[in-house]
Amino acid sequence: MKISVILPTLNEEKSIHSTLEDLFTRHAPEEVIVVDGGSGDKTVSLASEWTKVILSEKGRARQMNEGARRAAGDIFLFLHADTRLPPAGLEKIKEAVRKGAAGGRFRMRFDRRHWLLSLYESYTRFHFFSYGDQGFFVTRELFLVLGGFREEALFEDIDFYRRLRRLARPVILKDAVVTSARRFLQVGKVKQKLINLFLVALYYAGFKMSRAKEELYPEVR
Repeated sequence: MKISVILPTLNEEKSIHSTLEDLFTRHAPEEVIVVDGGSGDKTVSLASEWTKVILSEKGRARQMNEGARRAAGDIFLFLHADTRLPPAGLEKIKEAVRKGAAGGRFRMRFDRRHWLLSLYESYTRFHFFSYGDQGFFVTRELFLVLGGFREEALFEDIDFYRRLRRLARPVILKDAVVTSARRFLQVGKVKQKLINLFLVALYYAGFKMSRAKEELYPEVR
């Protein structure tokens, strides 16, 4: 049973080296594929020091799908460039799959301590609060059945997990990935959460809101 770790990147020179260093020195992954969407900084050169880098058109869903097409693993793990696995994270995924899980994710905690951030972390115990920075994993077979990530979806992670839940029973591993709190620190811990809730509420209500997302949820590096 082999895991392919797929990391979509775009201008992640501040994060990608430390993420890959942690991944390779602490977890000994069998395959890691970085899929870059056209970075204008040193992301590609820094990532190339560690693993294979594929160039793709910009778009996280498109990049992750391209990585999956090139991957050789039986399980795909989609990891953000600013997210680190918990100890024995890859083995925990394999163990879950051996027990019958076809997909799932980890809980999540931030790399900074604050009571509000701790509150937000607690929500990741529940399936409703499932986002891409929690380390989605899925078997190759189920990923193909799902047709991968929908590249036209505004929130490709929410859309993917919703479809995953219709076909399987994803597991939430108790161990937590550690992800950067940079967006909350730059925008504001309360303001960013309100923006997240507002956008997700509009999404679930069926509104077309690509412009709203672009204005309220810009890239943060």
